[in-house]
Amino acid sequence: MYRRAVVAGTFAVATVGCTDRLHDLAASTPRDLSVGSRYVDDDPLVPVESVRAGPPELPTHAVSFRSADRARDAIRADADRTLSFVDATSFIDDGGDAVLVVVQRLAPPGLDVRLGSVSRIGDHALRIAADEIGHRPGDEDELAVHTLLVRLADERGPPKRVVVSVEGDRTGVTV
Repeated sequence: MYRRAVVAGTFAVATVGCTDRLHDLAASTPRDLSVGSRYVDDDPLVPVESVRAGPPELPTHAVSFRSADRARDAIRADADRTLSFVDATSFIDDGGDAVLVVVQRLAPPGLDVRLGSVSRIGDHALRIAADEIGHRPGDEDELAVHTLLVRLADERGPPKRVVVSVEGDRTGVTV
């Protein structure tokens, strides 16, 4: 028991500030699928790509990118955390092995959107399940954009379709 506590404590100290990696480890994924994620608590996308461009009754939105140039075109120039995640992605169309899926959720402030799992739902189709984490304040009128960046690299080849589910709301995106 003591040994487990020492190992857990050492792991906690060694990974301070590495929240992206901890979320990656927590996500259940098939072995031949590599997943990286980052939560961004604002809207890094240009207005035409944002969840705010859609109808207000659709609180969940997803877009996908196969190249760094296309991703950078869709991201605001001042979105440094998102751009650093894009820069760390080896995109399929640029000779790499990954695609980027940006999941956006309109929800009250005070919540985070975290990657729950990634699973296969067919030939070259994936399902991303995300959860809202945190305290949901009573004011549903003030909605904020919560963004989850998900990097997917599949040994079987890039997915053709990704279905995203956040708290029961679903949306799909063609990659």
